[in-house]
Amino acid sequence: MKQPVRVFAIGLLTAGIIMLATYLLFKGDTKTVEGISEKELISLVKDKGYHVLSNSEYVALSVNDNPEKAAKTPPNENTSTTTQNDQSAKTTEQEDAAKKQDSNNTEKAEKENTKEENQEQKKEQAKESPEKEEGPKTYTLHIKEGMASSEISSLLEENKLIKDASKFSDYLEKNDYSQRVQIGKFKLNTDMDQHQIAEAITK
Repeated sequence: MKQPVRVFAIGLLTAGIIMLATYLLFKGDTKTVEGISEKELISLVKDKGYHVLSNSEYVALSVNDNPEKAAKTPPNENTSTTTQNDQSAKTTEQEDAAKKQDSNNTEKAEKENTKEENQEQKKEQAKESPEKEEGPKTYTLHIKEGMASSEISSLLEENKLIKDASKFSDYLEKNDYSQRVQIGKFKLNTDMDQHQIAEAITK
């Protein structure tokens, strides 16, 4: 009975010595993450040839590489090894840069639009100014025998001496000019009003 117990005890002792020796031999090659700060861990990872990305950097890269894939698969939380302060600072800088670029583009577009509008206004003014410089347009009205006052009014409206033919006909009727209209040719111009035109064709 004593012999098997001794053999078993010697086996246990031998196994313990082997385990202790193995632990002591390989202890220097393994490192634990406990007790290491994030900055030290990042520097260790970079020394091994890896890159460390924050969540925002990872999202930006994935959106640029494959927008559809980035929209479907959310970023892994374990990819971020930097502090949240660093992440927020970087994203704030990126947003500020994007806002500045947008505002610069908007200002440029507004300046271009105002330049185009000013050029169009100058063109329109240039078109209108020759007409004003020419002065009033003249028109020779030829009244024939038997012409009604409505026909005369229509001719005057067509040649832009009056705005409304019916109003001018009513004016001639109310002021007894329609009965005194003379036959012949009369020189009229666009500066004349209804009264002046009526006086001219009834003299």
